[in-house]
Amino acid sequence: MKNTKDNKSALIDSHCHLDFKTLNDDLLGILSRAKSEGVTKMLTIGTNFREISQTISTSERFEEIFFAAGVHPNQPSENLIFKSGDLLKICEHKKMIGIGETGLDFHYSLHSKKEQINSLIQHIEIAKEADLPVIIHARNADTEISKILYQQYRQSSFSCVMHCFSSSAYLAEKAIEMGFFLSMSGIITFKNSQNLRDIFSKVPLDRLLVETDSPYLAPVPHRGKSNEPAFVSFIAQKGAEILNVDEDVFRNQTTKNFFSLFKKAV
Repeated sequence: MKNTKDNKSALIDSHCHLDFKTLNDDLLGILSRAKSEGVTKMLTIGTNFREISQTISTSERFEEIFFAAGVHPNQPSENLIFKSGDLLKICEHKKMIGIGETGLDFHYSLHSKKEQINSLIQHIEIAKEADLPVIIHARNADTEISKILYQQYRQSSFSCVMHCFSSSAYLAEKAIEMGFFLSMSGIITFKNSQNLRDIFSKVPLDRLLVETDSPYLAPVPHRGKSNEPAFVSFIAQKGAEILNVDEDVFRNQTTKNFFSLFKKAV
């Protein structure tokens, strides 16, 4: 599907935060610029499902926007304790296509390690019940998160994406073994990220997604500025270079991968 001004194939931003003020205040401009770069769909992430009303409303206003909901591991400890039924109820919405982001962050939030682990397991259990994929955030917790994912997968399988992947080759290999997806972000364009580029060069193309994580992590040549979904095109360009494939091939396959993972997205 060709959909850009320079006749490139369509692309999907698989992870952004459109509810953040820097994006929401210029939402029409954000969507217009994304469209001009061939970004036909985007998945906006709620970091605390108790405050998801604006995200739901945005997804209902715009056909190209889906949403996911969960509790981010960097939320205060008390927010990591919740009733599964409350999140399961939101799963009934037709535009709710994923659980999360959830995961472990022992860089910023080591103090809430126990609550994070319990929350991650709870999110996975909800995802299994709702038949939705899990969106995983991992930082400084490779061993613990791989162990939890493996144990939960052995109990009963589930689908998953390692969002904004910037962890070790070890975690990448374990995720691929379980049939999970790894998501490329703007980090792959950073000068000091050669190790990460080397890891991604060994990942099968049919296991990859692309994302901005906007408004964070703007790729080169916009590093240091507010990120937005249109900039996922720079990530796709770099991703194609890393895997040594044509950019249209990369765009088409990552778009196909998105719909393969997020089966509720139509």
